Amino acid sequence: MARLIILARHGSVRQVNLAGPITTIGRSHSNNVCIDSDRVSRHHAAIQWTGEHYILTDMGSRNGTYVNRERVRAHELTNGDVILVGDCQLRFLCNRRVEVPVDALRLMPAADDFLQLVPSR
Repeated sequence: MARLIILARHGSVRQVNLAGPITTIGRSHSNNVCIDSDRVSRHHAAIQWTGEHYILTDMGSRNGTYVNRERVRAHELTNGDVILVGDCQLRFLCNRRVEVPVDALRLMPAADDFLQLVPSR
């Protein structure tokens, strides 16, 4: 699951899991991630899960959205990316490992000639 580590300008740190298909970021309390700063637009940016990738999109914010110090309109996020929204820094973390429930695993029969053992010396 992907998450954001949010470092506000006054030094507070919090973590938000990206659980839904779209996570909105902005100053308004209607956003999934609310950032209390006058440098952040009410509806600043959004992160969307496409089924394969997380895409960050600037929602027409006044001060722009930056990833790794470059201003972006839309950007495919990768693990460790640093997002700047107003004066707030967000680090994107994503463990892309696929987890399979144990009850979904089953052993497959192997052919007799699949493995050839060689005596050790």
